[in-house]
Amino acid sequence: MEKKANQCFQCGETEESLLNNMFGYTICDPCKTKLGLFQDKTIKKYVSLFDKSKEADPDHLSYEGEVDFRLAYLEKDYIKKKIKLLHIKERLKYI
Repeated sequence: MEKKANQCFQCGETEESLLNNMFGYTICDPCKTKLGLFQDKTIKKYVSLFDKSKEADPDHLSYEGEVDFRLAYLEKDYIKKKIKLLHIKERLKYI
């Protein structure tokens, strides 16, 4: 599906009143609801759990550190998969 500038990245919704910009990505309200975003109380719970683990082991990551680690891993994984698919697409021209 070809994406237009103002449509949900997930489902393609174009109704402006339903669209939100989240961190540079356009997403509609129904798809945003399905993301399972954490509420502040859940985030605070995890911060507390990670703080307790860090007290027991100073080398343990903070919750923010864990989130940063996961984002970096996700970015590298995305790039590897994109390169692989682009390579396949390029090779298809010669097969």
